[in-house]
Amino acid sequence: MIATDEVLRRLTIGDRAFCSRLVSGRQAPGSLDGRSLAMLRLGATISMGSSATIWQQRVADVLENGYSEDEVVESLTSLAPVIGIDRLVDDAPEMARALGYDIDDALERLDP
Repeated sequence: MIATDEVLRRLTIGDRAFCSRLVSGRQAPGSLDGRSLAMLRLGATISMGSSATIWQQRVADVLENGYSEDEVVESLTSLAPVIGIDRLVDDAPEMARALGYDIDDALERLDP
């Protein structure tokens, strides 16, 4: 594991080799356990918006790491003060689909 100050130095100078290893997943993850890492990655997905494929993978990862569907949804709602209502509303159907919930059908059934 690389020392914290070394990680920050390499990131600050944009060390290409180091950054490439981070992005590719070849860099050792450090001291975070898989459960925490999965939830952090889901939080990033929520914050930035992503493709359906990424949503599927991130939600599957947190479920595989022992989180419940309720906790997955709570991860979305608890970020509301940070991401705002627009991102929250945009992300809700993506999360629903990633959880296997047919949100489109559910909404159609509400239409008279």
